[in-house]
Parts: sequence; structure tokens; C-alpha cells
Amino acid sequence: MREKWDLSGVSCLIVEDNSHMRTILRSVLSGFGMRTLFEAGDGAEALEFVVDRRPDIVLCDWVMSLFGGNEFLRVLRADRDRLLSTTPVLVVTAHARRSTILEAIDIGIHGFVAKPIAPVILYRHIGEVLERQGLYGRTRGIPRPEKSSGTRETDTIAPSGMAPAATSSRESTLALL
Repeated sequence: MREKWDLSGVSCLIVEDNSHMRTILRSVLSGFGMRTLFEAGDGAEALEFVVDRRPDIVLCDWVMSLFGGNEFLRVLRADRDRLLSTTPVLVVTAHARRSTILEAIDIGIHGFVAKPIAPVILYRHIGEVLERQGLYGRTRGIPRPEKSSGTRETDTIAPSGMAPAATSSRESTLALL
């Protein structure tokens, strides 16, 4: 994978209930060159933004009051619109326990970054998520590492519009996080 990506044309939705953290993320993402940034204070507001603005990627906190990241992700992945339901979601949270990570993978995330964030790590994760999407198409997440077959059913939209025949192993799944 590359180490440098042009993110100037990428739109991003920041879903975070802490306004100070939203400001930090906005500053970091602007530093990456992103010019189209949206902010939501909880999962319900985020769903409105995803439907109306269709961001290229979503950075989402996991634990938020009222409507958290897990509820947001469950509703998003269940949407009938294949483009919406395959929107890449990168979880950015302080709740980095194994059980939380596995739950997030089961629901359908594309990556996980623990707070406090290091901008270089966040940049790499965003770039790699978008690069995988460009190479292999959009999916409803990455496979869970414990699955012996290394695959899970995902709704995939390839760049060509056809479903790709790509599979992932446990090692490659862990490397994605």
C-alpha cells in the first residue's frame, strides 16, 4: 500500500459527541488536505448526514450518549441503498477493548483507531481504507479474524460494478486494524 494519498477530494463525516474532540479531528483532517468535512454529535445526526451528504468516509466514536456508534453502524449497514450501506466507517474511540473491536468488526467497520490518536496512524488508516475500496470495491466491513474460512458474507460493490472474488485471511484482517 502507498504511504501518501491525496485526500483533497475526499469528504469525511466526523461523528463524535465531544465537541473538543471534533475540533481536534477537524484540524487533523484539514491538515491532511481534506476540504469537505461534516460533523455530527451522535449517531442519529450522523445518519441524516450520510443520507443527505454521502461522505466518502465516516470517522465514528463508539460510545456516545443517546445514539452511539454501534447503533449508527447497525442502521447504516441495514440500509437498502447499497451505496449507503457500504459507506466506509473507521471507528475512532478510547474504548479499544478486544470485545469492542470484535463487536465493531461483526457489525461492519473498515478500521479501528484507538484514542488518543496519532495523526500519522489516522492518515494511514484513512488512506488504506480508501485505497482498498478503490482496488476491491465497497463492502459492509472487514471479516472477523476468528473465522476459520477467513471470509464473511459482505455486500460488495466493485469499482467496475461487479462483485470481486477477493477473500481475506485472519492475518490480513488483523493488519487492516
